[in-house]
Amino acid sequence: MNAFSVHLPAPTENQNVEISVKVNGATLDFQYRVEFFNLHDYGYPAMLRANCIRNILAEYDSNWDTFQISPVDEDRIAITFRKKR
Repeated sequence: MNAFSVHLPAPTENQNVEISVKVNGATLDFQYRVEFFNLHDYGYPAMLRANCIRNILAEYDSNWDTFQISPVDEDRIAITFRKKR
């Protein structure tokens, strides 16, 4: 088993999530961050949505990996990042 799922309530604002998992006695810690971005702050609609998202990711802290991108509505997206280990 290489994956598991933890269901969290849908966030309405930025949030941090810390998960500790014990496997064969060894504890693994994971950190996630959910952040909301308004695409208008990144040139939308003059710029394509995909290009706005690329710009957001290019400017983001390099200590975090992109984990999931979720549309919230036409103008906003929620991006989940995972702390690099």
